[in-house]
Amino acid sequence: MPAATQRSNDIDRSTRRMAELLVAPSWLLTLAVFAIPILGAFYLSFRNETLGAFVPGQFVGLQNYRTALANARFWESIGTTCLLFAMGLFVQIPTGVGLALLIEKNLRGTQIFRTALMVPMLLTPVAVGLIWRFMFDADLGIINWALGIIGIHGPNWLGARWPALTAVTIVDSWQSIPFIMLTILAALVGLSKGPAEAAAIDGANSFRIFFYITLPSLQNIIFVVVMIRIIDSLKMFDLIFIITSRGGPGTATQTLGMLIYNTGFGFFQIAQAAALGILMVILVTPVYWLWRRALREQ
Repeated sequence: MPAATQRSNDIDRSTRRMAELLVAPSWLLTLAVFAIPILGAFYLSFRNETLGAFVPGQFVGLQNYRTALANARFWESIGTTCLLFAMGLFVQIPTGVGLALLIEKNLRGTQIFRTALMVPMLLTPVAVGLIWRFMFDADLGIINWALGIIGIHGPNWLGARWPALTAVTIVDSWQSIPFIMLTILAALVGLSKGPAEAAAIDGANSFRIFFYITLPSLQNIIFVVVMIRIIDSLKMFDLIFIITSRGGPGTATQTLGMLIYNTGFGFFQIAQAAALGILMVILVTPVYWLWRRALREQ
């Protein structure tokens, strides 16, 4: 092996070791804030620990998992979670893509419009939840007042299952669409204009250019956004907690995250809540794997 090649390999190995040493603290931090709690919950899920109990917990094996899988509320919460992110994606993806296409045209007033659209993304979910909860009030809320002006009798938004699910979807979409818009806009700016211009010269209209050229070019980034939104929906907690008062009315909007909270801190069954948390991690893992795979293909 030539001396120059050997020297280059030695430099590469030295650089790699230095890079590994530099990122080691971040790995240790990740281990402390992620792996250790997961392992602790995994251990707790095999016991029958209860908050406030005077009797020490005992090892019960897979009993907590069998109880969770046999619980109708567990499957109901999964259905509610899937329904919420399906409703959210139905609204958020088309709206985010449409706004990105509109802003990409750089019309007059676009900068002010884009700045205004970014405001919801900068607000904390708790503040957003409180504001919208007052707005959705059936008697004093501004939404039913505005609907009444145009002759529509507004529903009791937070008093029934479907209006409550719709309310959560509206608030989640209001805060999430700016992220989707900015992500798609960044992808649009990076696209080559050549194919679209060639298609326009050949007589293709705007709709054909979008569906046959622009949209296929964006499919990978849209897939990544969908995966991110699914993960966000699976762990959505704060908005539901504030808007619907812990998944109300009853358990109408109780997602899997809310079920874990209510089990652990409502009924003090922390071992059962730990088992539900591990099951949630198992459900999220395939989505995370698909997201990482999509990122590698970018």
